[in-house]
Amino acid sequence: MPEGDTIHRIAIRLAPRLEHKQLARVTTQGLVRDLAGKTVSKVHAHGKHLVIELEDGTHLRAHLGMNGRVRHYPRVEGEALLARMSPGRASLAIVTEDEVHLWINARTIEISPRRAPMRGVAVASLGPDVLADDFDSRLAASRAELHPTRTIADVVLDQTIAAGIGNIYKCESLFACGVDPRTRVGMLDHARLASIYASARAIMQANLGPGPRQPFHVYSQTGKPCPTCRSPIDCYRLGDPPRWTWSCPRCQAAGGFAGVSR
Repeated sequence: MPEGDTIHRIAIRLAPRLEHKQLARVTTQGLVRDLAGKTVSKVHAHGKHLVIELEDGTHLRAHLGMNGRVRHYPRVEGEALLARMSPGRASLAIVTEDEVHLWINARTIEISPRRAPMRGVAVASLGPDVLADDFDSRLAASRAELHPTRTIADVVLDQTIAAGIGNIYKCESLFACGVDPRTRVGMLDHARLASIYASARAIMQANLGPGPRQPFHVYSQTGKPCPTCRSPIDCYRLGDPPRWTWSCPRCQAAGGFAGVSR
């Protein structure tokens, strides 16, 4: 599933191409929506959600899920592709005068008029965006402390506490802070909790640019040597629902600290 940095990169790329543009046509799974002629006022991300705001107050919200992706085409090429594509695959198509922006196999597409009862509820229920300019890792730590019996791996993934961290940055931030993913939140002090969120933010920010993603230290590195101590990286399933999790058995032992420079 794309994590917060990926969605922010999409928003950064889309904003100059959509903001202040008039919509020629919008379809969801091949069905034309009543949005032609309306103008895009803002494109932004919150956690793993992309929000496109229209001048009349309508919100378009997209969540890519595990298999979704976004593609952009010149209008003639994009229209031809849409004509050949199964409507079920074309989760959302936004057509402007010169381009087609296509969401393929997205998990959720929601269009909410200004007065819709549930407009904005999905995003409002999320915690602070880890990549927001005003994100405060100490506040995130305080929110995490309300769940002392849950594992830190579970809490870091909880989007209602802080939005945008997925399984990759869960593993990488916990490694950077020397915390075993199976540790109960109540066993970690406030400073260590804050450092986990600060590390996740720093790693994600490093991946916001156009260059290649920073190399993984533990994520998907089963059996490979830890970059700090050379111990083989462990892989196991953890959480509800269970997710593959990677950690260093030595650097992330109870009380350890990986000390990885970011």
